[in-house]
Amino acid sequence: MRVTLNGIVAADDDVEIYQWFGFAAFSPKAVRDAVASTPEGEELVLEINSGGGSVFAGSEIYSVLRSSGIHTVAEVQSLAASAASYMCLACDEVRISPVAQMMLHLPSTYTEGNRTAHMQSIQMLDSTREAILNAYELKAGGKADRAEFRRMMNAETWLTAQEAVDCGLADGIIGETASIAPQNVMNAIGSGIRALGCAGMPDITELRARYMAEQHPTPETDPAPTASTGGEPDADTGDWQAQARLDLEKIRF
Repeated sequence: MRVTLNGIVAADDDVEIYQWFGFAAFSPKAVRDAVASTPEGEELVLEINSGGGSVFAGSEIYSVLRSSGIHTVAEVQSLAASAASYMCLACDEVRISPVAQMMLHLPSTYTEGNRTAHMQSIQMLDSTREAILNAYELKAGGKADRAEFRRMMNAETWLTAQEAVDCGLADGIIGETASIAPQNVMNAIGSGIRALGCAGMPDITELRARYMAEQHPTPETDPAPTASTGGEPDADTGDWQAQARLDLEKIRF
């Protein structure tokens, strides 16, 4: 069975919002459904084309695949970047197209508040980095160590297909029986993933506000808050729940 995972890695509650505004996106539910739908005795092949997204959604997908109980294969067809670069490593096999790339970098977030709030965010980002490093180190099997992957994340590193194989993040190159000579491009490129237009990830806060405004319009005398007006969440429409969850799910990767 084959399933295509294209676009932004999103939480289950957010994927519909991205798709409403025309962005390709997938969530852990798509992977859970694929695992449940795979016929007995068949392998599940995931076609990966993603610039990343939510670190928590990526971690959930990783965990679902790692405990799936079926043979799973990840095929990186164009790009497995950011959250997608470790999400797919839970598969039993990772194959990468000779024209595809993988990209590793540090997670990011935003913080408002006093010094303590910012220090808490730093601690959270450090913990998140170490959790992601667990996935890289486990997959590499000694071909590259934790310190090397940490260096790659710090530098925002782009890996060619052969480099991904050499450092242990991929098991083989699709359609190739021999190695491709490395080109020594294991470093950051320009302004990174933003330069390729993969992300510029859309701001889910703004999209959620616009989505709620369009889905649940209020009378003109009581306009729904939007990202442009800066209004407070409306308890009557349930926006406060979305805002509360956003405060907990603000790490981007």
